[in-house]
Amino acid sequence: QLAKGRSLATTGSGPGGNYMGYDFRSAYVPGTALTGTGQAVALFECDGYYPSDISSYLSVAGLPSVPLLNVLIDGFNGQPSGTGGEVEVALDIDMANCMAPGLSKIIVYEGPNDTPSFDLDILNQIATDNQAAQISSSWLIDDSLPQYAQIYQQFALQGQSFFQACGDEGAYYPGIFQFEDSPLVTLVGGTTLTTAGPGGPWSAETVWNWGDGTAGGGGVSSVYSIPSWQAGINMTTNQGSTTFRNIPDVALTADDIFLVADGQLILGEGGTSAAAPLWAGYMALVNQQTRASGKSPIGFINPTIYALAQGANYTSLFRDIVTGGNTNYGSPNLYYAVPGYDLCTGLGTPNGVNLINAL
Repeated sequence: QLAKGRSLATTGSGPGGNYMGYDFRSAYVPGTALTGTGQAVALFECDGYYPSDISSYLSVAGLPSVPLLNVLIDGFNGQPSGTGGEVEVALDIDMANCMAPGLSKIIVYEGPNDTPSFDLDILNQIATDNQAAQISSSWLIDDSLPQYAQIYQQFALQGQSFFQACGDEGAYYPGIFQFEDSPLVTLVGGTTLTTAGPGGPWSAETVWNWGDGTAGGGGVSSVYSIPSWQAGINMTTNQGSTTFRNIPDVALTADDIFLVADGQLILGEGGTSAAAPLWAGYMALVNQQTRASGKSPIGFINPTIYALAQGANYTSLFRDIVTGGNTNYGSPNLYYAVPGYDLCTGLGTPNGVNLINAL
């Protein structure tokens, strides 16, 4: 789901000071020549989109056009539903394009609606095609069925990195709608970004939380035990668990975003739905460099990023978010950002090319 309609004056180059286009690269990968050349991003979608929305956004943002390949699943006709899902699809396409404007293509896998059977078919097709080393989902996926684990493992074995938005309802509590906890995917939280000015470098970042129950998802799994790669993290001050999987793993900006959808200019778009495709775009930069070095795509990044974060170079690889929290009415005392890993923004946001080089 998307958080919509909030518009605050920010430091972006878009209308109303919202962030768009090259703002994300200037903030998170300043100075890099990497654009995702030779790489593809696959998007998991449960609705269609209007191509005119994408072209309009590219025109306003001054971005080059990345070829779009639509793959329709389970008889879906590709027509936007008009119920808001098409806004989600447009956001995903645009964010991947912003971070990696040189992609060879964005493959949009579209199913008729968000149900377990259709979700499995979409994910299975992405794995079977194996055409993109980076995958993003901004939709709630109930991955409790064992078939999901099999597909996620196939992604990893094939060198595919899967980034899943971890929700926009803040800290997890019993009965929350958006709950994502699989230890086999990279779960992405949200931040509010401040730059030095339009198109300028990173200046500050805090946990994304609008204070009305809308905030970046995070919490503790009630099902999955703590993965080995997360077991070395100190969970004392962050209120995390030493026995169950903690969420999220990483974060990116999820606030004050400009978008074109349904033929309208939208200010103040927000959600981890923006952060996940931005991470997929970032991973395309990583894999472009990896490929140029004659190496295979990296695949499931969690074991690597947690190992890197426990080393001496943590703060040079990640922006450690230490202010704010994702508290809500269901969890009024959970959770707060702390130095190091926390259940709001995970390990943090990528610190430019340093993390690319390390990966």
